[in-house]
Amino acid sequence: MTRLHPRYRSTPTESHRIGKVSSVESERLTIELDSSTTGLVKAGSSGIVPVGTINSYVTVPAGPHRIVAVITAIQISEQRSGETGSLDDELKGTRQVQAVMVGRIEGGTFVSGITTYPSLFSPVSSATPREIARIFASPAGPALVLGEAVVAPDQNVTLQANIFLSRHSAIVGSTGSGKTCSVVAALDGLLALDVPYANIMVFDSNGEYASAFAPDTDRGRRANAMVIGPEPGPQTGLFLPHWFMDNDDHLAFLRASEGAQAPLLQRAVADARLGSQLDRGLLTQLRNVARSLGDIRDLSNAKTKKPQEILRGSLASLASGLSALAIEAGTSGADDAAQLWTDLSESAARWEDLELLQGNAAWDMPVSLDQRNKLEAMLEAMTSRIAKEFNALGLGSADVVSDFDAPRYYSLEALDEVFLPDRIEREANSEPRIRAYAATMLMRLSRLLADKRYNFMTRVPPFPDALARFLRLMLGRDPLHGSEPGGDEPPWAEAYRTRAGTSVNHSVTIIDLSLIASDVLENVTALLGRLLLGFAQRVEPRGSFPMLLVLEEAHRYIPAVPSDQSTRSSIAFERIAKEGRKFGVSLMVASQRPSELSRTVMSQCGSLIAHRVVNPDDQELIRHATPFASRDLLKQLAGLATQHAIVLGEATPVPVYVRIRDVANAPRGSDPKFIEAWGTPPIDDDLLIDTTARAWEQSTS
Repeated sequence: MTRLHPRYRSTPTESHRIGKVSSVESERLTIELDSSTTGLVKAGSSGIVPVGTINSYVTVPAGPHRIVAVITAIQISEQRSGETGSLDDELKGTRQVQAVMVGRIEGGTFVSGITTYPSLFSPVSSATPREIARIFASPAGPALVLGEAVVAPDQNVTLQANIFLSRHSAIVGSTGSGKTCSVVAALDGLLALDVPYANIMVFDSNGEYASAFAPDTDRGRRANAMVIGPEPGPQTGLFLPHWFMDNDDHLAFLRASEGAQAPLLQRAVADARLGSQLDRGLLTQLRNVARSLGDIRDLSNAKTKKPQEILRGSLASLASGLSALAIEAGTSGADDAAQLWTDLSESAARWEDLELLQGNAAWDMPVSLDQRNKLEAMLEAMTSRIAKEFNALGLGSADVVSDFDAPRYYSLEALDEVFLPDRIEREANSEPRIRAYAATMLMRLSRLLADKRYNFMTRVPPFPDALARFLRLMLGRDPLHGSEPGGDEPPWAEAYRTRAGTSVNHSVTIIDLSLIASDVLENVTALLGRLLLGFAQRVEPRGSFPMLLVLEEAHRYIPAVPSDQSTRSSIAFERIAKEGRKFGVSLMVASQRPSELSRTVMSQCGSLIAHRVVNPDDQELIRHATPFASRDLLKQLAGLATQHAIVLGEATPVPVYVRIRDVANAPRGSDPKFIEAWGTPPIDDDLLIDTTARAWEQSTS
């Protein structure tokens, strides 16, 4: 018999013995129960001891340690008592228990992982109360309480908070299984650690969390939560300035194709950023003059019955453009604008001889050589001067822009009316078909500007320190930064003053996205995720400003198979899953369809809280995202009760079947009470329908 190490003088007594090891296979044990153990419990000196209860714990000596295993199955192995092999031989059953080894008790402390394996016939005991207490002992450092162990109701299930946050986490479960309440329970556990400067952002796609963090609740007061949305506008604070988008964001937002549209859009946005401080009217008139010059140049190759008439019309158009440019130059009052008009007018003066020539020429006379020479001289001089002006403004074709992605303000209307058409015209000089290639992109941009549902992105007015104030709003710091009402404020100032209360900081930001148009939802979430990661990457020292991003219904943002609309959000959050840990950005993904979640993100989640999952595809994905030693535990996913879950991963020392603790003011996601609603007299149903429909028609809700 193996002699135990002296430190284990308090090992289980014979009253806790339930059987012996009959098989050791990798992380699995097969335990043959003693014949004297006839029921599911046995009485001992320390009370009633469970025998073969699923999810209960057993211990086995292995050298100086005691191995801890979780029971995952119980079965009867049939054996024949006779020796003849006839059908009349008596059948006897040996009860066997399957268990998964999860750790060891070493030096009086439970430690995850296996270093030595038990030998065959080693005695197996049900874990004693002292051993159970060691298994569920609160980890070193800050820990959050998630619930209580089902097999040991007197033991809290705690998670090591720093590991839980730094390794990412996933909370999965079918509708009605308690998934959303688990998210709130985890957040409650974090907020209970006295973290007034926490940076928690909840991406709420169903509008469930505002009620859970209402100002009159303990949770809302503790977090001083800030709710943004759901209806875009000053009253809710839901604004996301379009100029925060980078190059790839713009391509996704306008669905620009890679062929001709993408290069046009990239350079046009760069032009708009550089030209945002310039006089828009002056730029428009300058572009009109350039277009007139292009029309005159095309006249050389035009085949028409009335070339002189067309020439006269083109020159008249140029004269009109120069007159409008002169007005804009005078209005701007800028010396360089006045000089530009003077230079162009001097070049255009060369057409005086042309006017004499064409005045004496019949409309059907071809353009003469003398006319062509004078036209070319004028066009060359004016085109060169306009190109010089565009280059001086940073809008020239050959100019190099320092950073196409810098979040510098520009007008999306100016992009639509000036900068993008200008780039199209420039390229069309060498490739006329470019206009047709860019038509769909221009059409989408015009539609976005015309639809007020997108105003929270497309028509945000410029304001000082825009990016800093936006990040302060997201990260719970005063986004008004000492500004006074009526001054040059961000568009969410009204909502912030209304909701933030007397305290400046808030620990939790609820971003209610439930009313965002579906075709831009992924653009919004991708941009938010990229901005937050980009900020964290630039903070020094690295990781000194940690944040938690909670993605409710995460399969909408990071699907397993991204669509054209969700590609940007998938890229953004997959990058956070892979790189965020280094910079202090943590993900908590919650989904009722884990099989539709990105495999990349799921594989990076170090902690898993799995509620009831019925769909076989969902179960299979969870098993593949789980260490081998814990996969047997997940076979019970389909039968888990509401508010019960299996918790496993790096933040908990042992896989555990847990009842999630009750949460007050749970998110608004309970099932509708159909029968009660159908069984009571209607109350103003007609008025309700009319009011809702009218508000919908007017886009007020």
